[in-house]
Amino acid sequence: MDATRMQEHGKIYNTRDLLKAEVVDLETGSVLGTVIEAILSTGKATVEFLGILPAEWHKTGLLLRTGDIVGFDESVILIPSAERLVSYTEKQIKKDFVSCSELNHLTLIDQKGQVYGNPVGVIFNQSGRIIALEAEKDLVVQMVTLSGIVAVGPRYAVVNLSPATELEAEPAQPPAREETPEPVILEAVAGEVVEAVEDDSGNGEDAPASVMYRERQIRYMLGKPSPVTLNGRSGTPVVTSGETISSAVINRLIEEGLLSQLFIALTMGRDHLASSDTEPVQS
Repeated sequence: MDATRMQEHGKIYNTRDLLKAEVVDLETGSVLGTVIEAILSTGKATVEFLGILPAEWHKTGLLLRTGDIVGFDESVILIPSAERLVSYTEKQIKKDFVSCSELNHLTLIDQKGQVYGNPVGVIFNQSGRIIALEAEKDLVVQMVTLSGIVAVGPRYAVVNLSPATELEAEPAQPPAREETPEPVILEAVAGEVVEAVEDDSGNGEDAPASVMYRERQIRYMLGKPSPVTLNGRSGTPVVTSGETISSAVINRLIEEGLLSQLFIALTMGRDHLASSDTEPVQS
């Protein structure tokens, strides 16, 4: 597997994708363990550690600082060497730390009292800073962008929203399109692939939550100009800055695993992405 490609795809992480991923040592190519937990600092609003179950059963639990991740792709996390893993000790776990599994059982609310549901994923950048939470409410998953975590109690997690707020409760209306629209290929759970044409018929009520969320993402993105240039595995741009996002572009983004990166760029703004996440448009 190409380490450069993995680094390109590892700019933004989601704890939901990282769980059960194998941790691989770049020096030896060995599998060191499996990710079983993510540990957050509520005070700094960061993902501090990943909890690792060692590949060798007799070893104690290990911790990996998120800043030591080289890249992530296809359920594999690359780290420079096994020395970056440290044995778990209670001294390393501070009072403001909370695990993702604990967070998932809470209800997410903001300081105005808006309820967003149960957190199902924490999205963070290479430095560990949390930039958004995925929250599920009534079988619909939405992205809630954060500026900070106010408090985590026995039943509720209270957050401050960033200026670029979460995707509106109702999906944006798709732009006017040609009479024969291109079908959009959506990835469903369990590895299945479903084909969905944009419509407002409401026939997707029984669809899996992940498919419904993907449909809402696509509806939101279609017709908008891309704020960034994203390159595919071959180094060729999949979408360029200023290009109108069409269903053909959506299909290419899904194939390259870049749909979430473009969605975050649209909802959070270019300033929230590291400069290394984008490529300049060639004149």
